[in-house]
Amino acid sequence: LLHSISTPFSHMLRALHQNQSSYFINRFLASYRIPTVISGDSPLMGNHCLSSPSPQSTKTHSATLLDRLFAKTRLDHNALAQTVPPPVGGEMPLGDCTVLKDRAAMRMDSRLVCKYEVLSVIGKGSFSQVVRVQHRMTKKFFAVKLVAADCGSINNELQILSRVRHQFVIRLEEVFKSSTRLFIVMEMASGGEMYERVVAKGRYSESEAKDATRMLLSGLQYLHSIRITHRDLKPENLLYADPSPNSRLLITDFGLAHQCTMPLETMTETCGTPEYIAPELLLRVPYTDKVDMWAVGVISYILLSGIMPFDDDCRSRLYTHIITANYVYYPQFWSGSELAKQFVDCLLNTNSMERLSASEAINHQWLTGREDRRSTRTRPASEYSQLPRTRSTRSIRSVTRSDHGHKVDPREVDQMSSDLKRIAQSTKHYGVF
Repeated sequence: LLHSISTPFSHMLRALHQNQSSYFINRFLASYRIPTVISGDSPLMGNHCLSSPSPQSTKTHSATLLDRLFAKTRLDHNALAQTVPPPVGGEMPLGDCTVLKDRAAMRMDSRLVCKYEVLSVIGKGSFSQVVRVQHRMTKKFFAVKLVAADCGSINNELQILSRVRHQFVIRLEEVFKSSTRLFIVMEMASGGEMYERVVAKGRYSESEAKDATRMLLSGLQYLHSIRITHRDLKPENLLYADPSPNSRLLITDFGLAHQCTMPLETMTETCGTPEYIAPELLLRVPYTDKVDMWAVGVISYILLSGIMPFDDDCRSRLYTHIITANYVYYPQFWSGSELAKQFVDCLLNTNSMERLSASEAINHQWLTGREDRRSTRTRPASEYSQLPRTRSTRSIRSVTRSDHGHKVDPREVDQMSSDLKRIAQSTKHYGVF
C-alpha cells in the first residue's frame, strides 16, 4: 500500500508540514523518502527535516488534510500520540509563530502536541507560562501550564490536585513530562480572576457576593472534608470558568496547600499572602483549616465594599490590625446588609476555635435565609472606639498586585512575633490561643 501511493497523495502529504501537530507525518515522510519542504517557521525544525526552507511554501488548511489522512488510514489521534517517538529531549517548538510570538523560547512535548492543538499564550510568570490548547478529538479547550521539571512546589500542587474532583475546584486533566519541563493540562477558566471582576465593578452587589461566597464555601467544604487546607486563598487565586455573570467559581493555585494525614492534625508553617493571613499564623501557634475561613472573611469583605479590611504599607502595623481584628464597615464603601456584617464578623474572629467552619458558614443565615443562633456574632459600636484608627482605606482597584501579591516572609514574622504576642496578650484578642 505504501509503495502504491499516487503522486497527488504524495503532494497532499507534503502540504502537511504546516500543521503544528504534524511531527509524526514528517517521520512518515522521512521513513519512506518522500521529498518534503520545511519552512523556516515550521515547528519541525530538527534532525528529521529533509531539505532547506522554501521562501514560498503553500499555505494549506492542514487540519482538514489531517482529518482526510486519518479517515483514509483509520488512525486514531490518541493511539497515534502514544506510539510517536519524541524527538531528542522529548520536546518540540511551538507551532504557529504568528500566534505564539515567543515560540523560540518555548518548547512543547510532542505527545501533547499530537493530542492537543496549541492556540495561544494566555499568561506568563517568572517561573511558568500558560498556553491555550484544544483537544483534537473532543474540541474542548484546556490550559497548559509549562514549568521546570525540578520545581519543588509544583510537585506538591500536582499531588493535591490529583486527589480532588469538585465542580468548584480547578480540575487537573493530565501531565506530560520531558527531561526539563512539566506540561500540566488543566481545566480552562476563561472568565478571568475574581480580582479582575472586583476591580472592574468596584464592588459586588450583595446578591453577587452571596453567589460567589456560596461557591467558594462549597469548594472549601469539600477540600476540608478530605483534610486539604489551601493556605493562600485570595481573589487572584479564584477564577471564573467562563465570562458569563453566572459562571462557576474555581479555586486554583494549590502551591501552598497541605493535606493532613490525621483528623485534628495541626500545621505550623508560616505561609500565605500578608493581607489574607490569619492571626494564628502571625502569632506562630499551631493552626488548622480555620485559616482558610479567615481568608473567606477577608474576601467577603472585599466583595461587599471594594476595599481591603486590613491594608497598610507598614508590615508591622498591618499585622497589628490583623491580630486585633481592626477593620471597619465604612458606610461610603459597604454595600452589605446587617446579616452580611454578622457573617464577616463570624469569620474574622481572632479566636480560631470560635471561627465558623466551612460547613457552618455555608449554612449561615446570610446565605440561607434561615436563622442560626450560633452565627449572630456582631461587633458592638463600643468595640470600634477601642481600636487604633491609623489605617488605610484604599480600594482594591488602587492596590496593585505588586503591593499585596507577595508572600509572607517567615523570618520577618518570627522577628515580629514577640511584639505581636505582647499586643495580643494586652487585649481580649489573646483568645487566639
